Amino acid sequence: MEIKKIEIGLATLYLGDCAEVLPTLGQVDAVVTDPPYGVVNRESDGLRSLDVGVADIVDFDEQWIASEFARLANSVYIWCGTEQVSGYRKALVDAGMTTRLCVWEKTNPSPMNGQHLWLSSIETCVFGRRKGAVFNEHCASPVWRTATQPKEFHPTAKPISLMEVQIKASTNDGQIVLDPFMGSGTTGVAAVQMGRKFIGIEREPKYFEIACKRIEDAQRQEKLF
Repeated sequence: MEIKKIEIGLATLYLGDCAEVLPTLGQVDAVVTDPPYGVVNRESDGLRSLDVGVADIVDFDEQWIASEFARLANSVYIWCGTEQVSGYRKALVDAGMTTRLCVWEKTNPSPMNGQHLWLSSIETCVFGRRKGAVFNEHCASPVWRTATQPKEFHPTAKPISLMEVQIKASTNDGQIVLDPFMGSGTTGVAAVQMGRKFIGIEREPKYFEIACKRIEDAQRQEKLF
């Protein structure tokens, strides 16, 4: 697909496939991203919609993508399904990174099937770091407890506060955060609000336009204060 590039203040945003854009980019300080898990879309049980469309379709090479992240950044956070953890972790280890498994514990998980199973209340994130990379935490546990947010802009969006934790931990003011699966721009909003430069890539025009507006609004609000 044809790649479109837009610059909005601290943010550089690409409408296009990240597999085509990533090889053209220079070094960044951290990748913070939430690729499709490939586990959500399935037949509805009648209680709620279990189809989030393209937001859950894995049609990319996960090993290659993770190795590209490691090539570009000294710190990498990849949100993923439990089935993807081993593959992403191996790619980062093979690239010379030290890894940890991070966990988001949802304080308001869905009650679906709660009478039969433990609630589905956690999501996982693979963290990779090169020696010497920025790390602003000290003896902190990578288990983050916060509530899910209404799906106002995107069916699988993470809370802004969750992305802020990772950006704060692994970048300093003025450094560059990359999200190759930008979606509706949550990571970008968090980055620019914290004074970081941001590079985002999204191939779906609908979500790209939402991300542009959200990031522009976030920067406008920062200037007001």
